[in-house]
Amino acid sequence: MNLLRALAQHGLRVFSLEDAMEILKEHDLSETYSKKIFHLMGKKGDLHVLGKGLYALPTELLSGGPLHSFEIGMKLVKKGAISHRSAMFFHDLTDQVLTHIYLVAPKVIAANKSTKADYVIDHTRFHVKRINPSSFFGIKRVFINESPIWVTDIERTLLDGLMDPQLCGGFREVLHAFEKGYDKISQDTFLKYIDKMPIVIAKRAGWVLERIQCLEEVQHQLEAIPTKTMQKLNPKGERKGPLNKRWFLMENI
Repeated sequence: MNLLRALAQHGLRVFSLEDAMEILKEHDLSETYSKKIFHLMGKKGDLHVLGKGLYALPTELLSGGPLHSFEIGMKLVKKGAISHRSAMFFHDLTDQVLTHIYLVAPKVIAANKSTKADYVIDHTRFHVKRINPSSFFGIKRVFINESPIWVTDIERTLLDGLMDPQLCGGFREVLHAFEKGYDKISQDTFLKYIDKMPIVIAKRAGWVLERIQCLEEVQHQLEAIPTKTMQKLNPKGERKGPLNKRWFLMENI
């Protein structure tokens, strides 16, 4: 238990053996012996074994509150961030209960060596979308139960919904998110992010803002972005529906 208290004093709540080794070395424990110790503590119930090489301190040693699934997600992808439907939940953009934890991570070795997308850890399902490093922006640091968590900000979260509605509960759920969150966004930040994304995202955003009758000046700026290609409003929907000539979108919802 003294070893677990040492981990707690160093702020570790969810950790891998690699995370803990620097502290364990102070107790003259080798990696091989530490693995055996962790295995025994897990069997006795002194240490919570989450799976996939991750551990958590017992409840009585968790300062700041009970373990949050977002903390586990942060250890799963390391340099990633909570995203999509999970970020919508964090920003109060959805009324739906979380069934999965969604994360986005840049395609760099330091984020996660695996290319696997789906995990089940401690009975919770996690989905990781890996993206090019240049697309990894719009991230902010917050604290949950005294633990640092990276999450997509509200502007990026809404735009991700237009890119990947299937990871956000569907296109109609994304519409609902815009209705709840449009008055919370920074318009300058929203437009800055759109400049970094495919043109179709600008057109989908304009269509949504027109649909919910808000931010007319932003609509005008999005309308002015040139395009000659008619694309689908819902990227996961069928290619059929009326054509919207203002936004160059096929209204397939």
